[in-house]
Amino acid sequence: MSIKDIFGRFFNKNDTYYNSYAENVAKEIYYKELAIASAINIIAKLITNSEFRTFKEKQEIFKHNYYRFNVEPNQNQNASEFKSELIWKLFYENEALVIEENGMYYVADSFSKNDRTLYQTFFTNVSVGSLSFNKTYYMEDVFYFKLNNSKIKQLLDGLYNSYGVLINQCMNDYRKARGVRGKVKLNTTWSQKFDDQVKLQEAIRSKFRSYFSSDNAVLPMEEGFDFIESEKKSVTSSEDVNKMIEGIFDIVAIAFNIPKGIIKGELSEIKEETKNLLTLSVKPVAKLLEDEINRKLYGEIAYIQGSKIKVDISRVEYINLFDVAGSLDVLFRIGYSHNFLLRAIGEETIDEEWANAHYITKNYQKQEGGT
Repeated sequence: MSIKDIFGRFFNKNDTYYNSYAENVAKEIYYKELAIASAINIIAKLITNSEFRTFKEKQEIFKHNYYRFNVEPNQNQNASEFKSELIWKLFYENEALVIEENGMYYVADSFSKNDRTLYQTFFTNVSVGSLSFNKTYYMEDVFYFKLNNSKIKQLLDGLYNSYGVLINQCMNDYRKARGVRGKVKLNTTWSQKFDDQVKLQEAIRSKFRSYFSSDNAVLPMEEGFDFIESEKKSVTSSEDVNKMIEGIFDIVAIAFNIPKGIIKGELSEIKEETKNLLTLSVKPVAKLLEDEINRKLYGEIAYIQGSKIKVDISRVEYINLFDVAGSLDVLFRIGYSHNFLLRAIGEETIDEEWANAHYITKNYQKQEGGT
């Protein structure tokens, strides 16, 4: 539902003041939503483009789990849709639940969490889309992700609270803006007694009632009355709008640990800011996903033996082959295989034994005898 639709519940949609108010008075909420959505979208896209690499006893493999996390988590979603939904749910609700059914993974739309300190936490009332699961899921059987970022939670809570505050304020301001105010100049001295003043006010209201209630009206004036209408203030103002927008995006950038230039689309320092983005914002989320999947899918013994999943964010940046040719040569000379480097630049690997071999130049070999 748009902000304009929300205001439509309170105001007459055919009213010119409504149209102006609905589109302008809620700028703060609109830009706060835009900034938050932009921040989440940036992180979601980078996680979506990350590769979930799978290993068995320290050897990289491409089997069931690799396919599920990188291509098709379930029959209704591809991996990009699944990861994006997961990240949006995680940030907007500060937690996300992924269940497994028939070897496929689903992000839960809603669930009830039952915390138990000394025993396993369990989940009930789990629903995915229109389907509700009438069963209990224990913590060991699901992937449960929790963000634990108080800054983001406070920001989102503040956004929701802003709706009620702003609507109340807007309704009051709207009524004031719609009202007619002015001064009546009387050429006759009137009694200051209370009863006489009440009668005077009622007489003025009666005389001006049709004028106040009509969109278009002519007010006949008689001797002794002089009505001076106050200048009507505009219901909208563009003063300091740019500063407001700037401030909102700055606050959101701080909360999400996203460089301000990236969230606002300023590309002057894009290379350095991208590094900061990956380090401060994307990598912690990738680690959160990685840790939870590893402890549930593999467990302690298998993980120690080298069986695990790794969320690789190193390949989310665009790589120009000619720009990195020198670096690839150096990496190859210190032991990285052809296939590792091919995958690092987004190319297909070679199904040959020599492509997985590791070579080290003689300049880097260990010298014997201390010379």
